[in-house]
Amino acid sequence: MAYLLINANIITPLTEKPISKQAKVFEFKDHCLLIDKNKIKKIGNYREIKNEITKDTEIIDINHNYLLPGFVDCHTHPVFNGKRINDFIKRVEGKSYQEIAKEGGGIKYTVEKTINSPNLKNLLIQRIQNFYQNGTTIIEAKNGYAIELEKEIEHLKLIKEVSNFVKVQLIPTFLAHIPPENFEEYKKELKAKAKEIRNLTDFFDIFCDKTAFSVKQTLEIVEITKDYKFYYRFHTNEFDDDGLIEELYERYGKKINIVSFDHLLVLKKKTIEAIRKIGAFAVIMPSTSWFLGKNYSPVLEILEQDIPVCLATDYNAGSSNAISLLFVANLASIYLKLKPEYILSFITVNPSFLLNINSGQIREGFLANFNVLKTDDWREFCFSLDNNLIQPLKLN
Repeated sequence: MAYLLINANIITPLTEKPISKQAKVFEFKDHCLLIDKNKIKKIGNYREIKNEITKDTEIIDINHNYLLPGFVDCHTHPVFNGKRINDFIKRVEGKSYQEIAKEGGGIKYTVEKTINSPNLKNLLIQRIQNFYQNGTTIIEAKNGYAIELEKEIEHLKLIKEVSNFVKVQLIPTFLAHIPPENFEEYKKELKAKAKEIRNLTDFFDIFCDKTAFSVKQTLEIVEITKDYKFYYRFHTNEFDDDGLIEELYERYGKKINIVSFDHLLVLKKKTIEAIRKIGAFAVIMPSTSWFLGKNYSPVLEILEQDIPVCLATDYNAGSSNAISLLFVANLASIYLKLKPEYILSFITVNPSFLLNINSGQIREGFLANFNVLKTDDWREFCFSLDNNLIQPLKLN
């Protein structure tokens, strides 16, 4: 199916590489876009495009509203059952994330509710649809609430299955989330299952923390899986700087594909330098800081080292209930002191580079994923919390 978008005021980043220190967006007023087979075939004024219109081309009038790239959320945990409202109340009462976990709450509670849940598929579909209504057209989705490796693989397969029922493009990521009681047995099973996991996803994420895998365990997991050429991601430096990033640089440098470090609330200067030397993205999730009442990532210091940044929701069962990148954009403005052109780049083009997707920019040859922004100032996307401001438009 071919489409012609008319009367579009385009706002988009245009870049051949990820954006860090210097962010810029471009505006093209009253433009037309010819869409064919889910890709942007041509951009220009009506006179330049009209000869390619056929009787089967569907015309969509943007009515002189702004047309932005569809948002890309590169860090989510949407496969779960059970809301951790009790954890939330305990945090209100003054208990820490770690204290709640020791009392049987946190991720372990979600695992108990998730592992044999009969309605995971319907819950996942509903959540993904909610993402889309908030302007997110591509989502990275992790497993991670099963502990048992076989169940985790089932959840990874579920993500791929659900992608057939929703408009959003889902990018599955395998997450090693919580250490099982017998780590030695886990390693043996992981070694046996690594090829199967690699056939389901390009991305392998490891949660390194005092309540999750230790630095030593994280490095052992990398050793077991590195021959399968995964793109590695790491949950790290959320509660303290445990030295994982420097250890990874010293041990591997650029010998393995480390594409991101995620959270990064607690950082030493040498840690930031190690991220730059590795060449990874910094994935920052201010909604988690907001939800947990924690400090925010020193994103301006990260950018000063010329490290590309992505913003994401970290949507999960307990520590970030945010499903909207509009909300994340608002937090990034207020608490991270980022300007609109940076925020737009960090929720469109940069996560597209991270996930190896031809999206995040409105340019010829790229995916036809858009947001229509109904306002007289495009910068309102990081000011307003009204999701009626955004109308997602994904042309398959």
